[in-house]
Amino acid sequence: MSHPLFDLTGQKALVTGAGRGIGLTLAIGLARAGADVALADIDFSGVDAGRSEIEAMGRKCVLIEANVTDGDSVDRMVSEAAAGLGGLTILVNNAGTNVRKKMDELTEEDWDRVLDLNLKSLFFITRRAGEEMKKAGGGKVINMASLMGWSVFRNPRGQTYGPYASSKGGVISLTRSFAVEWAKENIQVNCICPTFIETLLTKPLTEDPEVFGAICDRTPMGRFGQMEELIGPCVFLASAASNLVTGESLIVDGGWNAG
Repeated sequence: MSHPLFDLTGQKALVTGAGRGIGLTLAIGLARAGADVALADIDFSGVDAGRSEIEAMGRKCVLIEANVTDGDSVDRMVSEAAAGLGGLTILVNNAGTNVRKKMDELTEEDWDRVLDLNLKSLFFITRRAGEEMKKAGGGKVINMASLMGWSVFRNPRGQTYGPYASSKGGVISLTRSFAVEWAKENIQVNCICPTFIETLLTKPLTEDPEVFGAICDRTPMGRFGQMEELIGPCVFLASAASNLVTGESLIVDGGWNAG
């Protein structure tokens, strides 16, 4: 029997970048804990099995096609999530991307693409979702940051993931700002900072023996993380178990920072 502090029954969650990968995995995890979920993405080609799993639990599952870098689309996304679920009490800002190049190879378009999706959109999504949470009397915002927001890693190809690291460092700081401003609104705002997780986005790294080996050697646990290993941290930050936790970064890194 699960502990009641982690029970999300009656909660209404919006997850961005939820058409596949980490976002869909987290949405399923929130549903297992009791939440109804709205899945937002620009592409739902791989969502059918996940949606069926969520609905088989007896949870509501709303699909919302949205481009989170467009302001009008963001407003519509949040409005549709609140209407479809009957309110909004949890937001998981998961949508993101990366460009793996050396600093002197990056273009302005590369920079804008990463910062717009990873940081700028997060600001506007959170602000709009906060309006719905205030109507509900409170809520939880969970931002997917990264270990790279804290630690610079120069891989064997000489890349330090500059725009990505900058955007995730910004997510960490923005998380604190929202947390402080909304503390008395009963809205807790935190972020999860994962290490390298096996996804389609990191597949080029796992298929490069030199880079894969360097990352595993640098990680005390000696491996990449799995998407399912982020469910526990997400449910904790979405639940009453974290009611006194706000403005924090939960580092999930297999010991990287400790080692």
